[in-house]
Amino acid sequence: MNRLACAVSLCLLACGTPSSEPGGGDDAPPVDAPPVVSQLDPAKCTPFAQSFAMAAASCGSPLPAGAQTSFEGFCKKGVAGAELCGGDPAAGLACFASADANDWVCQLGEPYPACNGDLAAALGALCLIALGNPQCATGIKCEYDADCSNGLKCNGATKQCMSKTAYCIGLPCQYDADCPQGETCNGAEGACIGE
Repeated sequence: MNRLACAVSLCLLACGTPSSEPGGGDDAPPVDAPPVVSQLDPAKCTPFAQSFAMAAASCGSPLPAGAQTSFEGFCKKGVAGAELCGGDPAAGLACFASADANDWVCQLGEPYPACNGDLAAALGALCLIALGNPQCATGIKCEYDADCSNGLKCNGATKQCMSKTAYCIGLPCQYDADCPQGETCNGAEGACIGE
């Protein structure tokens, strides 16, 4: 199975509050703000999946039956966790929601996101797919690899078990150990990338 088929099958803010005690000033402990709610429109996942399917066909690597629907579903599920993503998921969805010949490039017969050279947008969009892919984010909570069953390891950024061999480009990470085999963590973007 090629990597394309594998890909398819597959901030809390702290703020100080002034103390009401005399002389307390800003010495009060930080208070966690509510989680950032994603401002992404899951409806943009449909044209993203269509764009991906057309790119695959033009690269000579048509998708297996049901792959476009799976890709769209991964994206929609990933939107819920978009605040974990590095890169720029909003720019990525905006990029792929409108047809542009420069959105994808063919490499070794497979489509790779380009978004007119905007790496942050491309990784952000792929992050949504990775977060929605049960191979990359199983939903099984973990702190350590020992918390995951055989064949799975813990991603420290998502705190979820993932397959050691999945294709999870864009998956949030802090360290190389947070990415599957064959991928490394781009610390600047906070996302798994290929080696």
